[in-house]
Amino acid sequence: MTATTDYDRKARYRRLEALDREITKGKANKHDRALMLISACISDGITAEQHIIGTVATVGFNHGHVAKLLKDGIRLKPEWPYWGRDENGRYFVPPVPESQN
Repeated sequence: MTATTDYDRKARYRRLEALDREITKGKANKHDRALMLISACISDGITAEQHIIGTVATVGFNHGHVAKLLKDGIRLKPEWPYWGRDENGRYFVPPVPESQN
């Protein structure tokens, strides 16, 4: 692993932790927080199933819970806050609606 890659991973993790702190301030429950963090990972370029699950788990979520939410959130034509999965097994999110920007 290169220093740049390690730095990128640490920066990504810090952004995810900061997002979770902000979501928690808004009184979101753990289920909704996990959904938002999954979407954030996919938006940030983490598109492989195990990588998404592992990344969200590093913030303190159960692997099994994240895996279930990830699979349950797949939509053929995703609308925010859910996601899709392409023929290569990579996840993608739709654009954020204007009202949520």
